[in-house]
Amino acid sequence: MTAPLGRRYLVCPIALRDDPLAGSNTRMAESVLFNHLRRPGLVLCLLSAALPCRASRWVEIGTAGVSTDKVLVDADSIEKVDNFRLVSVMTLSSAPQTNSHNITYDRRVNRVAFNCADRTFQSVQIIAYLGEKRAGSSPENTNWRTNMKPVGTDGLNNRALTLVCAAAVAGAPSPEQKTRNSSGSGIVVDGVGDILTASHVVSHCKSIMVKTATSKLFDASVFGVDPKNDLAILKIAYDAPLGEPARFRVQSEPARLGETVGVIGYPLTGLLSTEPKATFGQVNSVAGINNDYTLLQISAPIQPGNSGGPALDEFGQVIGVVVSTASLAVAALTGNVPQNVNFAVRGEVAQIFMAARGIKVLTGHRQQVQSTEAIAAEGLKSTVFVQCLVE
Repeated sequence: MTAPLGRRYLVCPIALRDDPLAGSNTRMAESVLFNHLRRPGLVLCLLSAALPCRASRWVEIGTAGVSTDKVLVDADSIEKVDNFRLVSVMTLSSAPQTNSHNITYDRRVNRVAFNCADRTFQSVQIIAYLGEKRAGSSPENTNWRTNMKPVGTDGLNNRALTLVCAAAVAGAPSPEQKTRNSSGSGIVVDGVGDILTASHVVSHCKSIMVKTATSKLFDASVFGVDPKNDLAILKIAYDAPLGEPARFRVQSEPARLGETVGVIGYPLTGLLSTEPKATFGQVNSVAGINNDYTLLQISAPIQPGNSGGPALDEFGQVIGVVVSTASLAVAALTGNVPQNVNFAVRGEVAQIFMAARGIKVLTGHRQQVQSTEAIAAEGLKSTVFVQCLVE
């Protein structure tokens, strides 16, 4: 799993009197985790920037109070600093917000410190984003170690604490131990070098390389991103066929509950073989967490590295793009680790994303059911390995 490019920017400080990242219509009072961020004297730095330069794997833990704003924890950002655990917590607004200083944003990423032993927390810094751009940030709180606050009884706070501390107990790596490379999977969508993948696979890369099923290597760059739906398009430096373009099921025939689904990808390449893997399951739900109808819930097993790969129907056509697993989120909520509760962005959403960028894909209707071997062979032709080089 992965995330975006880092650059230098012009910073323009502006003094504010209220929450620098929340407009007057933002309902955040119900969430204790973010209440303490509303204090006077904070400075907002207007920036033109990309997303944070690091790996990311966002796990949804609930909504902010009574609002529909989703709150997610980046499980790959957890790091140990002395006796604390630091993590990135994102609030994803259901619609763009504009605060009293005319700053518009659609999500806020809060770097939060937790002390697992005494169940306290404190904000370190908030960064706001609009679309693919960084909209602003609060000053860094350099005194967070001496100003920790009790988590209390708030459900959202406790779910975040449980997830962060459970990962720490399991041996979350320190920044020095974290790998400098990461990887995922991608889908060849045409004959001129366009690849569809998950945005978190490539959003922090300084360079990207793709390897085809025939082991050919190509340098690639990000052509378009939809961070809200976790989609991205990669292009290689020159027009060249990377494989047989995938065929997507027509938008008028969406995935159905209970139908067979196959996943092709390159999971755990550092532990398993570098060959592509195929797993099969069913469409367990036509919606994701909190009835998110941009997602499908699938039971086909996935691992880190499957992200960005295709979810195929029983005819070998793409009906989704693999993006996440719910294991950590559900473990934080229930204390139980679910098996094979995974998600894919609907193929219809991916087709709309690509059409908006001038990319035409092959489509097809339901046809003769294929064997799992035939589905795997079909998917292999259009699935590529995507490597993100951070340094």
